[in-house]
Amino acid sequence: MVDIATDASLKPASHPKPLRVGLDIGSTTVKAVVLDQSDSLGDTLFSDYRRHHANVRATVAGLLVDIHEKLVDLGRGDEPIRLSITGSGGLALADNLHVPFIQEVIAETEAIDKEYPQADVIIELGGEDAKITYLKPTPEQRMNGSCAGGTGAFIDQMSTLLDTDAAGLNEMAKSYENLYPIASRCGVFAKTDLQPLINDGAAKPDLAASIFTAVATQTIAGLASGRPIHGTVIFLGGPLFFMSELRAAFQRALEGKVDEFIVPTDAHLYVAYGSALQADIDSDDQGNYFEAHTCDDILKRLDELKNLPSNTPTMPPLFPTEADREDFNKRHHKEHIHIGTLEGAHGPHFLGIDAGSTTIKATLVNDDREIVWSSYANNEGSPLTAAINIVKKIQSELPEGAWIARSCATGYGEGLITTGLHLDEGVVETMAHYRGAEMVSPGVTAVIDIGGQDMKYLAITDGVIDSIAVNEACSSGCGSFLQTFAMSMGLTIQEFTQKALASTHPVDLGSRCTVFMNSSVKQAQKEGASIEDIAAGLCYSVVRNALYKVIKLRDSGELGDTVVVQGGTFLNDAVLRAFELLTERQVTRPNIAGLMGAFGAALTARMHYQDEADHLDVVVKADGSEEQSEAEPAPKSGPKAAAFKKTEPAKPEVHVVVVDGVAHTASSILTGEALDNMSMTTERDVCKLCQNHCKLTITTFSDGSRFVTGNRCERGGDAKKKRSDRPNLYDYKYKRCFAYRRLTDKNATRGEIGIPRALNMYENYPFWFTLLTSLGFKVMISGRSSHELFETGIESIASENICYPAKLVHGHIKWLLNKGMKTIFYPCVSYEDNLVPNTDNHYNCPVVANYPLVVGANMPELRDPDVRYMHPYFNLANHELMVDRIVEEFAWASVSREEAETAVKAAYAEDKVFKHDVQQEGLKALAYMKEHDCRGIVLAGRPYHIDPEINHGIPETICALGMVVLSEDSICELQPGEKLDLTDFLSEGEEDPRKKNANGFRHVDDRKVTVNRMPLRVTNQWAYHSRLYAAAHFVASYPGLELVQLNSFGCGLDAITTDQVAEILADKADVYTLLKIDEVSNLGAAKIRLRSLKAAVEERETNKRRLAAQAQSQSRQQVLPNKQDQLVGPSAAELAAQRQAKEELAAAEVQLKAAQDQLAAAQAAVEAAEKQKNAAEQPAPHSTGFRKTGSEAPTPGRQVMLDTVMKSNPQLTKAVKDASRRAAQAESRLAATSPNGKSARKAAKKSGHNTATMSKYANKVPFGKSMKKDYTIVGPQMSPIHMSLVESVIRSGGYKFDILKTASREDVELGLKYVNNDACYPAIMVIGQLVDAIVKGKYDPDHVALAITQTGGMCRATNYFGLIRKALIDAGYPQVPVIALSTQGFEDNPGFKATPALLHRAIKALVVGDLLLKCLMRVRPYEVEKGSSDKLYQMWDTIVRETIEHHGFSDTAKKKIGKHYLPYQTLLKEIVKSFDALPLRDIPRKVRVGVVGEILVKYHPDANNHVVDVIESQDCEAVVPGIMEFMTTRPYITDWNEKNLGMGGNKKLYSLMRWGLDRYLNPVRAAIDLAHGKFSQDLPMPELVKKASEVTSVGVQAGEGWLLTAEILELIESGCPNVICAQPFACLPNHVTGRGMFGKIRRLHPDANIVSIDYDPGASQANQLNRIKLMIAAAKKNHQKLTAAD
Repeated sequence: MVDIATDASLKPASHPKPLRVGLDIGSTTVKAVVLDQSDSLGDTLFSDYRRHHANVRATVAGLLVDIHEKLVDLGRGDEPIRLSITGSGGLALADNLHVPFIQEVIAETEAIDKEYPQADVIIELGGEDAKITYLKPTPEQRMNGSCAGGTGAFIDQMSTLLDTDAAGLNEMAKSYENLYPIASRCGVFAKTDLQPLINDGAAKPDLAASIFTAVATQTIAGLASGRPIHGTVIFLGGPLFFMSELRAAFQRALEGKVDEFIVPTDAHLYVAYGSALQADIDSDDQGNYFEAHTCDDILKRLDELKNLPSNTPTMPPLFPTEADREDFNKRHHKEHIHIGTLEGAHGPHFLGIDAGSTTIKATLVNDDREIVWSSYANNEGSPLTAAINIVKKIQSELPEGAWIARSCATGYGEGLITTGLHLDEGVVETMAHYRGAEMVSPGVTAVIDIGGQDMKYLAITDGVIDSIAVNEACSSGCGSFLQTFAMSMGLTIQEFTQKALASTHPVDLGSRCTVFMNSSVKQAQKEGASIEDIAAGLCYSVVRNALYKVIKLRDSGELGDTVVVQGGTFLNDAVLRAFELLTERQVTRPNIAGLMGAFGAALTARMHYQDEADHLDVVVKADGSEEQSEAEPAPKSGPKAAAFKKTEPAKPEVHVVVVDGVAHTASSILTGEALDNMSMTTERDVCKLCQNHCKLTITTFSDGSRFVTGNRCERGGDAKKKRSDRPNLYDYKYKRCFAYRRLTDKNATRGEIGIPRALNMYENYPFWFTLLTSLGFKVMISGRSSHELFETGIESIASENICYPAKLVHGHIKWLLNKGMKTIFYPCVSYEDNLVPNTDNHYNCPVVANYPLVVGANMPELRDPDVRYMHPYFNLANHELMVDRIVEEFAWASVSREEAETAVKAAYAEDKVFKHDVQQEGLKALAYMKEHDCRGIVLAGRPYHIDPEINHGIPETICALGMVVLSEDSICELQPGEKLDLTDFLSEGEEDPRKKNANGFRHVDDRKVTVNRMPLRVTNQWAYHSRLYAAAHFVASYPGLELVQLNSFGCGLDAITTDQVAEILADKADVYTLLKIDEVSNLGAAKIRLRSLKAAVEERETNKRRLAAQAQSQSRQQVLPNKQDQLVGPSAAELAAQRQAKEELAAAEVQLKAAQDQLAAAQAAVEAAEKQKNAAEQPAPHSTGFRKTGSEAPTPGRQVMLDTVMKSNPQLTKAVKDASRRAAQAESRLAATSPNGKSARKAAKKSGHNTATMSKYANKVPFGKSMKKDYTIVGPQMSPIHMSLVESVIRSGGYKFDILKTASREDVELGLKYVNNDACYPAIMVIGQLVDAIVKGKYDPDHVALAITQTGGMCRATNYFGLIRKALIDAGYPQVPVIALSTQGFEDNPGFKATPALLHRAIKALVVGDLLLKCLMRVRPYEVEKGSSDKLYQMWDTIVRETIEHHGFSDTAKKKIGKHYLPYQTLLKEIVKSFDALPLRDIPRKVRVGVVGEILVKYHPDANNHVVDVIESQDCEAVVPGIMEFMTTRPYITDWNEKNLGMGGNKKLYSLMRWGLDRYLNPVRAAIDLAHGKFSQDLPMPELVKKASEVTSVGVQAGEGWLLTAEILELIESGCPNVICAQPFACLPNHVTGRGMFGKIRRLHPDANIVSIDYDPGASQANQLNRIKLMIAAAKKNHQKLTAAD
């Protein structure tokens, strides 16, 4: 073995000055540069750039061999070289070779500084990463931390869609004329924007240029994050070096802001060049010396790396035995659908065409549903031309006597092909896929389709699509994901599959974005994993992504019994096998998996075919059977029938074909000459018929027909067409909200004031307009939102992960400034008015409430002294305080109290009128639905979703589909079961609809309880969401209404709300649809979802009517069983086993019945009281229009009573629980003995989908008093030092209490399974830890309770309790109680009481924990004996735990320090003295790096990837502020809260709390003073409040709130300007207090060196390390300058 490094204690050997070699190992390539005596890049001895295909070691070896050959040619083959490595993929290799690793950005900046010292900013794009590096004053690098969108791999992906490569895309873009908005966040979004444009004939040069523009926009908006790009910009990286049009897109985006753009020669080699410049370092910070060695020596060491042991986690092999493989092949390589030929074909045939994103599929089906002709081909960028060729080929090959009777299209190009070729109908692709799957597997319960970049999941219940899920946020689990890795390994996808099948130990890679997965793959390769094992691991990852991120599967039973998989990705046997292993079920992959859409379209055409030649109509039923009935003329479509007929183009005439002398109905599809002469022209226009200004693509065909895309409504630029008359509450509310006439200049006594049309102004503008107008201001509202307006403010957006509605604010403020507004009013509203009674709170969203602060901190124009930017805090629910606040805030305008009183009164009155008008319009819409017999969609979202730029025309799309659009606030005050008097809202002369309907409005008895309080699983804490829940309750019981929820991408709150709304609707078997929307329109996908929803609901109702008719028919006649149909009976043994199981089940059910009888008796008193009360309040039951629900679960009203009874009778609770468990066990035994493996009860429900109902989670199990003795309470790990002591505190109260020590990768994976994946990382980690402890059997589920803290603020953390309960029930442990530890007392747990003594010990534990943390962090980097600090800490941890549990006494202390009793003050002093006495090295103080951020990620090493260890490994000192500051902010801001919000609370109590806290903290300060300055004193809380107020506002109270900003300032001002802000990805409060304030902090403290690191289950650890190390490198450089200056 060649030893390349020497020990630090040895002196380096003497060598002549060596050659310097720099290697840059990137995500997809390796670059090498060899320097001799010259430092110039132009004088290199060798340079090269190669793709490594994920085999880094071999590629590096190949480069070194070539370098050696070059040196041999020069006669210098044996000369030693100094090698250094850089790049995202080089860290592990540098460690293994024992050569220096140069931080990539340091290498890059060194190279640029050498060649271009005038540079200010570097923009670099790589294969899978994007970076912006600011060089002055302190180097700072920003990388893509969450997605590979907008990188080289993204450009490659988009090139494929345009049937070219990256170079071809560049050539195309040179001749562009128009630009289209295209998403670059992810391939899945971009594809849905790009594909319709391709299918509609958009010019490829325009599309190519639009792709490059999207990349530039993504890079600037995503990475600049509020920091301007000015001065001289250097372009680096392969894509920017090789693609001139990509550079041009950046130049367009930065026009007017940048002085000079420079593209260095050999730009792709600059990082390797910088590495070579630094290759001659002798030692690193860890004390290792590096020597020069020959190429041969290094190559030998590289060769030895092949044999390193692997530590990579693995998964089970795809096929443990060859028999498994044979069984799999036997099942999946058989013919499910017979494919015949046209030979001998006769009679009607049915054509289905599936125009996909890149391919076109077609099937021709005969009357027996047999495929007789099929085609699967690339559409070559023109779906219409491909369809014409298909039709021509079929028509030429059809034998005489056979004809195309009906035709149907589906897929992306459905509309274009249907219109152009005159097909008979189109069908939404989800229905087509379902019909195909139903034909393959009758009774199908789930269809999963994974294509190249999209993924669909259809859940089917009772023969109807129950719900649809698509990958709206990420394409990482799709086919292109595997394609990317196959290409990176130099394999075809077929070779990749074969290698995966041969794997013996598949690597566990998790499921994450390509940019992150690549680092995992490289790590696995470095650890010796084979390509086979990596390929299999990637296949597992695809399936896990589909199951947990898209389908959100909790239990494989939710898929039902019959699962069909299809799509190109499932043609990969390895993916299919991984799916079966992970879901533990056998599935069906049809032999026509790629043709299923076309097959379903053909079947749809056959279903709807009626032949005029027939004397009898053939009706094809859903199950594929046929029934005959007397022919009747087709009913004429009246206005009501038209509302819900199947979507078919109107046919001008009936087409006929004569066969054997008989005239038959034929398809209207073009034939012969018409087909040959068919041509089209495409033009682009902007529709001016409304203010949306849709960009239209108009295709006109030779016969005069038109097809229009890009339109949001059905008019499509045609002024002759009327807009849909369907009521649209979104359109009404938008117009009504801003329908105010401002004062004239003459009447505006106080001048102009501007308000941005953003966020909560879509709800509150009537209020503020009225108030300000009443005060004499001329109110100017900013213009309508648009993408162009968004781009004007893009540079000041501080966080890439903030939602689009927030990003738009910057553009609106810019609009007002450009109009000359000198006063802008944009208030922070922490609390909305209490919109729904009896909720837990009425907070605003943390972003909406505080975003005005972020805008003020990041828009330089608002710092103009001539601009008055007002962003005061208000509580709209406190009407009395509002007058005082207005007088105070408008003192500059001399507003008197009388004026303020008048204005406030008028504002509240107008707000009430506005909301009333919207509700009245909602009633009109409901009346319209009754009158016109049509459906309604409640489009539920936030107020800002009424903005057409944000909702992308979804409301108009719904109206165009013939449905009414309501908003959640228009119906949220209507109670389920309420008698609605709609007569006043009907058209003139129309009767009361109740008279036409025999059922009328049926009453639902106990839903009335929801008037008082909705029994939700989550905490009902946000004002707008409380309306959402109320609306969902109403929709769930009102006929003809469905709910579609809008969710802006990146909205953290909706991780809570979406699940809850789905549960409310599932309780009543309603379909739930969620549409994620982003800054770029994804209207194509939204239309598919909406059409699918409509089709599913219609089909469900059709099925219900058919079943009802069948039931009625069967009741009229007795049907005798056919003997031939009877099955052979079971054996005697089977009968005996069944008999025994039935007896056990019967006995268990008797016990259960007895317990339920007890329960019923206990409930009687409660129910009697309720009835008596209701009788007095309510008239007799009347007939309403609410549909009956068949749920066996208790309705919410009954559940409230049930909970009351159960709480008061713990013995009864136990009896019911035990009886239920015994019944379940008996039933499972019965199922095991049944012939088909199912019990009768379970067999009745074939699909387990939609099991997440509200009723399922309704019954809460409290922690009872009797549980204290036998139950173990388990809490999650949050901060090891503090939680160790908290564990002792709880135990001292007589409880069995354990804190889970660590959070493993498996915990996180389990958390992803049971928690909404949009939830924050702490929620996923905490819940994963807790559930995993039970799942793995660490605790008995019948004797364990889980504990969690509840904050009660506006952050999502307030909902941990509900999230844990949901996870437990989904995992099968409903009996586990959850204890919420909160000062607010949210949940009642009689068995756990926080006594004063317990609280006293808890405060002491946290204070001591902070002191231990401070002392340990301070001394560990300087200890003489390695490990001595940790050893000392462990001793004190034991002592403190003993003093807590034994009232100050410690046996360990007696042994170690000779003191048995340690009162609080003595304990603190002894801790400080012992750490002060620890032997330390006599060296200067190291660079200090602070760690702040979200509380769990800040303190939990497993959550922050051991960031303190990383800091210390870089020879720095970590500084972590204590936890007590976070726990005790409230008492110090009570005066501010009272003054600004009227929420100050009890002043005396908070004053007492401050006094009490000083009693705990003063002894700590005294103890620290004993060390004479070694340990720093913390600033008193009042000082921190003051510091925070200089930068942000104390009103920022979500999450860590203002304290985070204060901690950063405290660190900087105490000599620690280097700060890591650790936060979960998409943490809303951190958008405000963290990233939102960095710019302002840097302006106040230019030496601030802050890096924001996102932590997430899929985050790239390599990315995190690179950015942290860059920050530390900059810190060291600054530290050296300061030291030299001193």
